[in-house]
Amino acid sequence: MAFLLLAQAVKQIPVGVAYALWSGLGTATIVAIGAVFLDEPVGVVKLVGIALIIAGVAIVNLTGEH
Repeated sequence: MAFLLLAQAVKQIPVGVAYALWSGLGTATIVAIGAVFLDEPVGVVKLVGIALIIAGVAIVNLTGEH
């Protein structure tokens, strides 16, 4: 299902932006699910890593070069 939705998204936005969003948001979602439902620890290093992923996605989207 995720690949089908990604395929639909790349019809409207560039592949690089779509993939950055898909991978970044997917990673953050999996970490959140692990923390909430599986009681996985979320330390400072993990939060910094997620913040860097989100910042990278934001930078890709805000460059305006797409």
